[in-house]
Amino acid sequence: MERLSALDASFLYGETPESPMHVAGLAIFEPPPAGTDVFAAFRDHLASRLHLVPFFQRKLVLTPIQLDHPVWVADNDLDFDYHFRHLSLPNPGTREQLETLVARLHMILLDRTRPLWQYYVIEGLEGGRFAVYIKMHHAGIDGGAGMAALPIIFSTTADPEPVAPPAPSKETHAPEIFELISDSYAKFFTQQREFYRSWPDIGKAIAKVGQRVTEDLANPPKMLPMAPKTLFNASLSSQRSFATGSIPLGEAKAVAKLTKSKLNDVVMTISAGALRRYLEMRGGLPEGPLIAAIPVSLRKAGNADMNNQVTTMLCSLATDIADPIRRLEAIVVSSTDSKKRLEDVRDVLPTDMTWIGAPIIITGLARLMNQTKIADRLPAIVNVLISNVPGPKQPLYCAGAKMVHYFPVSIPSNGSVLNITVQSYLDNLDFGLIACRSAVPDIERLIEFLIDEFAQLKREADGAQASKPKKIEIREAKAARRSA
Repeated sequence: MERLSALDASFLYGETPESPMHVAGLAIFEPPPAGTDVFAAFRDHLASRLHLVPFFQRKLVLTPIQLDHPVWVADNDLDFDYHFRHLSLPNPGTREQLETLVARLHMILLDRTRPLWQYYVIEGLEGGRFAVYIKMHHAGIDGGAGMAALPIIFSTTADPEPVAPPAPSKETHAPEIFELISDSYAKFFTQQREFYRSWPDIGKAIAKVGQRVTEDLANPPKMLPMAPKTLFNASLSSQRSFATGSIPLGEAKAVAKLTKSKLNDVVMTISAGALRRYLEMRGGLPEGPLIAAIPVSLRKAGNADMNNQVTTMLCSLATDIADPIRRLEAIVVSSTDSKKRLEDVRDVLPTDMTWIGAPIIITGLARLMNQTKIADRLPAIVNVLISNVPGPKQPLYCAGAKMVHYFPVSIPSNGSVLNITVQSYLDNLDFGLIACRSAVPDIERLIEFLIDEFAQLKREADGAQASKPKKIEIREAKAARRSA
């Protein structure tokens, strides 16, 4: 029995029929070897490896009257047919048809009485390709943990070696009511003890924050503005729109190097440009800059625990600036400042805290928010979530076929109905955009704008670099003046 952390459990409490809290990936593969039964081959492969990823074989048990967070327990009766499914696209099997299917699959809640995952093998794509749609609840996994599991789920060779079978399982039983209650109170008091032990680290964090406040008073920074209200700041419906697109990873890194920025700054800049153009097209571009929520991993190097270890920082997207280079420069300033402020408190940010009654209270608030559509009337805190997840650098395979793309499928939320997530895989940055369909019905336009914005930023960066005099030319000019 393992109790969920407060952060993990929050994704359960915030879930409603309009707001499923699962994340997913859409992997696209080259045509398999002739005569391969993709569904059967991958089914056998995955079944033999379930024991390597504990998340696949555990399910939820609620605490009595929901006093505390749920616990994970082993599922001794896994129904593999529920978790592993087969679909096929009608002719001609286009990317647009696949995106529509994924949007519909992503609307469906996972069954909480079972382990919280499903796989769909989707055949019938153009050119003989196939796809695998992977759905996992965010209560059990974040982007970092998902990436650690990918090479296990698939394989790093076209003909993978068999893995050792699982050790004989121990007899387990569902925890009894008094066991759940006593564990809850024991954890509550343990957390209080750990909290007091952490006071030295908290004191250091407070000192850092105080020092930064003093610096701000001496040299006031340009404060992050309030997020303007946009069409993205609406209440969620149960319908989804989904679109995918890719840009070359090497070219994006080259732009970052030329502009003395980070890859994530480039991602935010082209996303901001796409959002600017989309809002202009819809007649809703605000005067002030859009604000993005940027997930930041708290995961230590080498940590592959199947849970959530993440927080969020806010960053201006400078959508009030038309010029892509100037927009990038403004984003670098904003993101750098946000990172520094987060570093002051990063090591003491809590991801777990027992709050008696939290399951009932927070779940009720989430349902109330959906029923009242209050997000339509509340001021905006952020406009969009933009996430960049580093992915595998080595090729992955399924049923002997090489994976060519891995598009993330994330979570839109009430009050921020568009999510832009990008995943690196081999030589590509693969973008997955998911939104509330009633607010963003033409999400494919955002992908078109995003790819065009990258081409424009690349041209501007290349042009700016070409206009700079080379160092060798400067040295030759100085030498010529001396000789004269």
